[in-house]
Amino acid sequence: MTCDALLMTGTCIVNESVLTGESTPVTKTPALHQNEEYDPTSTHSRHTLYGGTQIIQTRFYHHDKVTAKVVRTGSMTAKGQLIKSILFPKSIGFDFYRDAIRFVFVLFIVSTIGCGYSIYVFFSRGASLETILLRSLDIVTIVVPPALPAAMTVGTVYSQNRLKKNGIFCTAPSRINIAGKVKLVCFDKTGTLTEEGLTVWGILRSEGNTLLDLHDDPSQLPVHSPILQAMAACHSLTKIDNNLCGDPLDLSMFESTQWLLEEPGTETNRFDMLAPTIVRPSKRYFRSVPLEIGIVRQFPFNSNAQCMSVITRTLGASHMTLYTKGAPEKIQNMCLPETVPDNMSATLSYYTSAGFRVIAIAYRDLPKKFRWTQAQRATREQVEENMTFLGLLLMQNTLKPQSAPVIRQLQSARIKCLMLTGDNMLTAVSVSRNCGLVSPSTPLSQLVVTKTLPHIVRLQSLNSSLSHTELDSSSALAVDGSTWTQVCSLFPQLVPLVATRGVVFARMSPQQKAHVVETLQSLDYVVAMIGDGANDCGALKAAHVGVSLSAAEASIAAPFTSTHQQDISCLPQLIAEGRCSLVTSFGIFNFMALYSLTQFSSVLLLYPSGVEMGNMEFLYVDLVITTSLAVVMGRSKPSSGISQTRPLTALASPLNVIPLLLHIILTFVMQYISLLYLRSQPWYAPVHVSHEDETLVTCWENTVVFLISTYQYVILALINSKGKPHREICVKNWLMVIVVLCLSFFNTLLLLFPLHELTYFFELEPISTDDIKFRVTLLMFVALHFFSAIFIEVRILSISSIFQIKPFSSVV
Repeated sequence: MTCDALLMTGTCIVNESVLTGESTPVTKTPALHQNEEYDPTSTHSRHTLYGGTQIIQTRFYHHDKVTAKVVRTGSMTAKGQLIKSILFPKSIGFDFYRDAIRFVFVLFIVSTIGCGYSIYVFFSRGASLETILLRSLDIVTIVVPPALPAAMTVGTVYSQNRLKKNGIFCTAPSRINIAGKVKLVCFDKTGTLTEEGLTVWGILRSEGNTLLDLHDDPSQLPVHSPILQAMAACHSLTKIDNNLCGDPLDLSMFESTQWLLEEPGTETNRFDMLAPTIVRPSKRYFRSVPLEIGIVRQFPFNSNAQCMSVITRTLGASHMTLYTKGAPEKIQNMCLPETVPDNMSATLSYYTSAGFRVIAIAYRDLPKKFRWTQAQRATREQVEENMTFLGLLLMQNTLKPQSAPVIRQLQSARIKCLMLTGDNMLTAVSVSRNCGLVSPSTPLSQLVVTKTLPHIVRLQSLNSSLSHTELDSSSALAVDGSTWTQVCSLFPQLVPLVATRGVVFARMSPQQKAHVVETLQSLDYVVAMIGDGANDCGALKAAHVGVSLSAAEASIAAPFTSTHQQDISCLPQLIAEGRCSLVTSFGIFNFMALYSLTQFSSVLLLYPSGVEMGNMEFLYVDLVITTSLAVVMGRSKPSSGISQTRPLTALASPLNVIPLLLHIILTFVMQYISLLYLRSQPWYAPVHVSHEDETLVTCWENTVVFLISTYQYVILALINSKGKPHREICVKNWLMVIVVLCLSFFNTLLLLFPLHELTYFFELEPISTDDIKFRVTLLMFVALHFFSAIFIEVRILSISSIFQIKPFSSVV
């Protein structure tokens, strides 16, 4: 489809995985000619053919061709909106990037002060205007490094490549750093925490006012049993390439009956006006009991209605029959009260608490005057009433083996975990306890809003029959979709409490899932959402870190897609990489800032003497030392686990600013002390500048400051490459170890044993027998700087605790 169109006549079977991530083909039915506003996203989604989807089969009745009316084109289509969401993703405020811009502005202010100082120095010497401008503007390029933005992305690029190797693809690299801030994770249930497929465990038939014992093999029921016929007919299955395709639940239910489904041989065959699709018993039963049921009309499953229905006509019958299946609480309200078993609630509670997926089934014999024309025009509200309750279908959805260990790992890292599912409340609660979302000792209460006026919020314990009228601060909450909507509209002041205490959100529509995620985000939670992309694309897009377990095209709307691991085991790896990338970005940013200020310090110390650094010295520092260190610093890999301590997220945090200032002071002090030590030597001769515009390079002042600073850059890189708890120790970054050793060896060569060619190339003072002791002492100054820098990094946490300085991550 190249446009969005409203289906007017005929039916279509469509693959919508491009848009929704749901691999199951969807049946599209024609829209009824009613006077109502067209809503392509919810009300009329089952009648809309979306752009970008693939039409697998088309079918029409009698002489009516399959026709559709174009309603949207171009960027207004569903596919266009998907592409727009990828090209222009929702902007997410991140303290790190905001603080980085502010810090660059601070550096610009520092450079302005440095410019003023250099103007004063050169003006007092009587230098020309050209010299004053050139030397003062040099300060700007030194203090504000142009390579800073590129250097900050190095860690993210390495993390993205490591994620790609492990089958986790990222469409928004900036979200990798945000993944390091995750405080809360929302899980879908089916296909994410549990296996995708469902198996029929048995049925509970209704007889009189009670439910009979469990029957584990539906195929052994009599072929005229209404519940067996309902299971065989009430579905949206179709044949594609002679294979049954459709919803996994429908497929498992139909296969358990061992009936056959027959459709016309070709797409363009005109169906019989009454029976486009036929189901019948297998051949061994059909010979003795010639039974055929034709499916006249389908009312596809709707997440709001929480049920699906079909209108059928049995061969030889004088009337049509309606079969319906869906959520027990919905089906129960559609049935005649006298047909609903007395032990319905207790039985439902028992099996859902045991983790079973429970589907209720009902039917209704339609009036004899109800013909094919009425069947095609009737609304589901007109027919889905006064039904007879048939029983309960029990389906088992096993937990994935990776779910429980991963949730334990996240919880041990103080990351809150909760479930967003469209399944039954008690089933969701059972799964949440099995996978460890809710511990056995945690009191879990369901939030209930009374239906009668005045509305009151109550807590119904899911551990006992106790009822509470006040929120218990120690309780976890379970909330269903209807209650969430009521709380949002009637008790908005309780929404933050419900959202933060909620652990199980059941019977949630796709829109409600996205709303819960957005609510948590408004409460300053960094939210990750992981799902299979079936009906949670909205929540995946809304979350800060959306992880899709589907390889469908729609999953690219989520920032992350896991293709190798179809379970939640990819999440700890993503968070670990995010934390590693965030810490690396902090380290590289601090290193680049300290590098520029170290060079700034060197220049300001030399300017009053009429001395400046040589071009080759600038080239060696900027290109060889700084660039190589910045590149290899980003290669640090994440640690094997997730620490309870969260990384810093704000550059303006005291835990980041204080050591940064101390390192700047230490760097300046060591350079200044080195100059004082130089001037105390008996062989030292001060520099004399003969011309106002003259600047010297080859002199002892420049030599000492340059040699000391080359070590300082390496020390600052090492200090900002700390490993634990979020990265491996820096010695495991073998490439950085090689670079540091090579640079240290070369710097030591320049200091102690410089070759004549090197001193000439860098415009340094050549070595003599008189200054060897002096050079060794300078090396001692370097060692003193190294150990002082380590002391600052080691003791800063204890110093901050004295002043009660807390990291941003702990203030929640």
